[in-house]
Amino acid sequence: MWTSLEPAATSVEPGSTASVRLRVRNTGDTVEEYRLQVVGATAGWARVQPDVLRLYPGAEGTAQVEFAPPRTSDAQAGPTPFGVRVQPRETPHTVDVAEGRITVGPFAELRTELLPLVVRGRLRAKASVAVDNLGNQQLTASFSGRENGEEVEVESEPGSVQVAPGRAAFADLSIKPGSVSWVGGTVKRPFTVSVLRAGVPEPVELRGTYVQPSFIPRWAMAVLSVLFALGLAFAVMWFNHKPAMSTQAKEKAGEQRELPQSDGMKKAPSPSPSPSKEKEEPKAPANEAKPPESGGGGGGGGPKDDKPKGPKLRTIRSAEGSGWYLETKRGAKADGTYVGQSPELTDEFGKNQKWILHHYPETDTYSLEAANAPGAIMDLKVGTNIVQIFHAPPENIKSGQLPDNQKWKLESQPDGLTHIVGVGNGECVVDMQNDTSAITWKCDDRKSMGWTISDWPE
Repeated sequence: MWTSLEPAATSVEPGSTASVRLRVRNTGDTVEEYRLQVVGATAGWARVQPDVLRLYPGAEGTAQVEFAPPRTSDAQAGPTPFGVRVQPRETPHTVDVAEGRITVGPFAELRTELLPLVVRGRLRAKASVAVDNLGNQQLTASFSGRENGEEVEVESEPGSVQVAPGRAAFADLSIKPGSVSWVGGTVKRPFTVSVLRAGVPEPVELRGTYVQPSFIPRWAMAVLSVLFALGLAFAVMWFNHKPAMSTQAKEKAGEQRELPQSDGMKKAPSPSPSPSKEKEEPKAPANEAKPPESGGGGGGGGPKDDKPKGPKLRTIRSAEGSGWYLETKRGAKADGTYVGQSPELTDEFGKNQKWILHHYPETDTYSLEAANAPGAIMDLKVGTNIVQIFHAPPENIKSGQLPDNQKWKLESQPDGLTHIVGVGNGECVVDMQNDTSAITWKCDDRKSMGWTISDWPE
């Protein structure tokens, strides 16, 4: 038996295919059946066709060995030896293995996650960053905590990690506030952690919220205020109180005298006549017009309520916590303005918490137009998971001729809430409980991905 691989070495990219040819010659003097099988690290993503050759003495046959490495960490980058076992049926002890080499091209894919998204602590808090290497080569990732002014300081331990293909690594985060909150309830401070992969200029930014409770809660301040007010009132009453004085003196017998009569006492003056009752208040002229009476039937001349005109304005409220409202950050109207969240419905910036829904029935998708910035619709920032607003031509908003990063699906959930799903990446808008920016993330059943849209569905 004689075997040969042509060529003996080749290369292939993950997700594509490559092949080599196997030649087998029957050098014996009987008809033989040869069974072909790929062995080695490539056996899981390689095959031989046909896998059986029947040859007469002196005859030669060929088979194709196909390699199709998946785009996962199972096919590691670099050269990998392989073999094709050729086993005769009649003389199995003369088995042969034709050896070759396949080089798999590299690819990198990184997934990061901040755990948890919301941390809590008076003086510091702990979190962690998970880094999953979904590529087929080892990678190095470094971490940096971008300070939010002087409000929050983020430190990571370790500062960088090396992650093997198909494995995950973690870094611990220490989050410290810039100042201590003694009184005033709970303060929410957004923070950002940047994950930079070696060889890539742009980092991945993970956003979280640091919740810092005060040392003295508001209810304690209220109780102290009431006690102080009661103490102050008691002090005022104490110093202003005059005790009643009584006398123990008694009249002596025989010392009583009668009061002088007649001329001895002056008569009290007779009461002066009361103000003249004869003078009546001046009467209003008979022909003076009376002010119109409000209400009343009459001839229907009262003002009529005008029906609201224009598209319907809706609020979008999160099911997380106290229910934050989706808004354009600080009422700004420029392209690239982040879409944030606020726990209160306020008109401080106009209509920045109102949205207009444009429905496209042919694809059952929507665009969400900011009421305070006509023509600006909710947009997924290219290359990121950050939600912003960006202007689009009015005719495109009306017809739905928009890119996928500006269209959304509104998916009703069994609990009555709605998921806002980006058509471009298939991820759900998640409430970050801060006014920095809303983001999208892989959809699941967490409350922060559930939204209530006012008067929807109609």
